[in-house]
Amino acid sequence: MKLQILNLFLVVDREIEETSRKLRGFIGEKFASYHELHHHLNSLDRRKLKYEYPKIQYNVHRDKAIILGIGENNISILRNIVLTLKELRLGRNTYEIREIKAHYSEPEFKITEKNELKLYSFRTPWIALNEKNYKQYKDASIKSKRTLLKKILIGNILSASKSFEYTVPATISVELDIYPLKVTYKGVDLVGFKGNFETNFLIPDYFGLGKAVSHGYGTLKRVE
Repeated sequence: MKLQILNLFLVVDREIEETSRKLRGFIGEKFASYHELHHHLNSLDRRKLKYEYPKIQYNVHRDKAIILGIGENNISILRNIVLTLKELRLGRNTYEIREIKAHYSEPEFKITEKNELKLYSFRTPWIALNEKNYKQYKDASIKSKRTLLKKILIGNILSASKSFEYTVPATISVELDIYPLKVTYKGVDLVGFKGNFETNFLIPDYFGLGKAVSHGYGTLKRVE
């Protein structure tokens, strides 16, 4: 299937010190009437979360704030709000927006033809583990750890597919070349992973997989 995607690149006056979570918080508060921006059910009850694959995702890379919108409605929202943005107030810092670049595309999101493998790189740490399977991961052998992570990554792709109502017609295969690193999320130290993986699935650039996707974790890019 094809997806409609808009990537906004907000180029600011210096390198951004804060995380993607701060960017998400700023945009969500500034435009609180758009519940899609902060991934809550509505602007009146922000305590209730929408548990589905985020259709708007945030990322920070050097002097760029990146916002990805998936689907016609979310793209329309991003086009509306971007016209009013002159600066980003993230924590104690304010960044002047010098340039806004927009890239619209309709990439494929599907199993590859003839099971051809595509190579991807995690630009930001992939948070794969929850409290339950972390203990399983910690106590496992190297081989079992790899098997568990492959299973989780395949599950992440299947979950995203379900959110887009795409029925995967064949078995998803994955090969990993990743390494663990410490990630602090909401004040809690977690294990994240960076590196590359191959899969027989077409995934658009700047998509996130795993946990905390809307906060910029698990963002990937294809390696040509």
